[in-house]
Amino acid sequence: MVQGKKGTAYPAMCDKLSDQSHIHNRVVVDGNLITSRGPGTSMEFALGTVEKFFGRPKALELAKALLVVRQ
Repeated sequence: MVQGKKGTAYPAMCDKLSDQSHIHNRVVVDGNLITSRGPGTSMEFALGTVEKFFGRPKALELAKALLVVRQ
């Protein structure tokens, strides 16, 4: 993990993070760094990436289209 950045990781790797205050979050965005807990969080990770680059409205639109959130 990059020093001075918040993040999360796969449970078996969380003890290697210098800042463990966010390890229970499924996805963490800190500046240009986006981390997630593992394969089960891939959709949330993808939507977090869309939100970072295209904004929250676009991420919500995509989430609704993919049936991730209710319309």
